[in-house]
Amino acid sequence: MRPKYSNMNSNLKKYALVTGGSSGMGLEYVRSLAERGYNVIIVALFQNETDKVKSEMQQLHPELDFVSIGIDLTTISAPLELYQKVNEVVSDGFVEVLINNAGVINPMHFKSMSSEQISRIIMLHNHTTAMLCHYFLPEMLSQKRGYILNISSLAAWFSFPFISTYASTKAFTKVFTRALRTECYGSGVKVASIYFGAVDTPLYNLSAGKRRLARALGVMITPKRAVKRALNMLFGGFTGWMPGLINKIAYVVTPLLRPVIVAPIDKFVTKHWNFK
Repeated sequence: MRPKYSNMNSNLKKYALVTGGSSGMGLEYVRSLAERGYNVIIVALFQNETDKVKSEMQQLHPELDFVSIGIDLTTISAPLELYQKVNEVVSDGFVEVLINNAGVINPMHFKSMSSEQISRIIMLHNHTTAMLCHYFLPEMLSQKRGYILNISSLAAWFSFPFISTYASTKAFTKVFTRALRTECYGSGVKVASIYFGAVDTPLYNLSAGKRRLARALGVMITPKRAVKRALNMLFGGFTGWMPGLINKIAYVVTPLLRPVIVAPIDKFVTKHWNFK
């Protein structure tokens, strides 16, 4: 599809679009981008949840414009539908920042996953990420400014058991983003990916003491801190940030130790872990 605008216009309102923006990391991106002065398009699965975030943000930032869109991003037509909806409601601006944050993970043995679960992970992490870049990038190039952040994972570097599909899709995100970043070099559009490990959210059922220890060791990071660093990296023109000293060490050491240590651990986990 052709971009909405064909000529550079510095007077257009700046919008940031965040997928998965109604909770967790996505909500932190919405808050942080609003604090930076961006009008924000909040995208998530359920309309009532995006409406709630929109209402809260309007009270905090009445000078900004917030758009809420509920849509299932795991379908093949979703990226185009989202692009068209944005063009309908944003008539005086353009999407300068695209945060492909929405994600899903189903930890289980690959043989036990349903075809629907596999498809949803691949569609959301790969198809939707690539197609949203495809639709929104032309206008960024036309305006000679823009920022795209695709969320990858430490799993893109390691072949963890029970998240084989998730890890593979995050590896796609890593390679796709690197290539797109090179294609956009010198255009005014900055493209980046970030490789989070564990983020301190309710997803991890840990005691307060274990959470503090994980944060102190650099294994786990708070959502607010993670988002702050991610956006500083993006707007600074950098890419490929990997938070946590231990995570960085694991990135270097794991390939060397895999035959000796990691492979036996994988076998033990596969045999004894409570995944079916």
